Amino acid sequence: MIAKDPKLSMEGGLAKTRRAGPLLALLVCFLVIVLDGFNTTSISFVVPKLAHEWHLAPALFTTVFVATNIGAAIGFMVSGPLAQRFGHRSIGVASVVLFAGSTLLTMYANDIASLSVMRLAAAIGLGAALPIAITAAAGIIGAKHKVAASLLITTGMSVGAVTGGVAGGPLMSHFGWQSIFVSGGVLPFLLVPTFFRILPARSPVIADAVAARVSNPLKALFENGLGAYTCLLWLFSFLIFMDVYALLFWVPTLLVDFGFSADRASVGMAAFSIGGLSGNILMTGAVAMMTLAGRLKVKSALVLGLLLVILSITGLSQVAVTPGIVLLLIGVIGAGLVNGIMGQTALAVAFYPPEIRATGVGWGHAIGRVGSFVGPAIGGGLLSLGWPVRDIVLTSVVPAGAAILALAALSLVGRRAVQKFPDSAVAEN
Repeated sequence: MIAKDPKLSMEGGLAKTRRAGPLLALLVCFLVIVLDGFNTTSISFVVPKLAHEWHLAPALFTTVFVATNIGAAIGFMVSGPLAQRFGHRSIGVASVVLFAGSTLLTMYANDIASLSVMRLAAAIGLGAALPIAITAAAGIIGAKHKVAASLLITTGMSVGAVTGGVAGGPLMSHFGWQSIFVSGGVLPFLLVPTFFRILPARSPVIADAVAARVSNPLKALFENGLGAYTCLLWLFSFLIFMDVYALLFWVPTLLVDFGFSADRASVGMAAFSIGGLSGNILMTGAVAMMTLAGRLKVKSALVLGLLLVILSITGLSQVAVTPGIVLLLIGVIGAGLVNGIMGQTALAVAFYPPEIRATGVGWGHAIGRVGSFVGPAIGGGLLSLGWPVRDIVLTSVVPAGAAILALAALSLVGRRAVQKFPDSAVAEN
């Protein structure tokens, strides 16, 4: 009996993807992440409607938001190891089915407990789908363009969030809050057949020796000279998520101190999100051009964006400006920080070997989610201590500055580690 070569199995899966067409495959991965972003943010604009209809204080829905964050973190952490064991196709499709089915069932929620359970289940699927889709896109497009592909796919999160913000209001006003979860549940199911076709049946394992080495994908992130880079990448992710979510949570509240009325303070979140999407598009385009030119400098682009963030935060907190300039500065801050989230994903894709790439991407996001708890908590603590609003805003330059230092350290560590993995683009980016 002749043993089946894992490499041939992997190549067979990729051959199916090529027949399906790489552009179609990338589009499907992108749409999965768009719907991921839509579903992730949907609860934020549904809660005010539910609070009104259920006659509950909005603060009581805190458990729903906590459940969403915990579920996403679980999904990020388990996605890579499960995909390594059961295959990217099985776990990728299961992730989409889980978040689509749980989202659809959410329309039957009638209290905070049932809503929290449904959001926890949906968020596990949402968190697990992200690394699988990004890893699939990187494998489809090839080693040379894998960083640009990962950035393009990650942009889907911002597109989904903006789409939800634009379409959510009209949907709820015409069809009720349940329509958000019907849309977020039905649409992913339509992508499942094509998503199944483009994903490899097994994880991209090159040989039996490699399979043995990565029997524990999480442990593999710290072996063979990868540990220092992994720790620094996690630190960068933590700092970026901490800043992003601190500002997202508290900017609408803090804007009142900048001359905005309470009913217009929410435009700050819109400015932040639109800035983030615009920055995503510019970042993806710039990386694509750098890739074609043969010089990939993702870290340099991230440092430039963070310097603009620091300048904008300083101007916002220290200079008296008009409301229009305030929103412009918030947009620039959103562009620089949301690009940081994209950047940490791209750095993971560029650095980690294919057999542990999904685990590297997933755990980077999971550690970032820890920062998403810490940042808003610090902001709330400073508010409770009576700090001036502008001083609170100014404190957000600290994580941004620390993130720049983490990027510098990543460059130094990456140059040494890349010698072990010549296929990695981390030294150049």
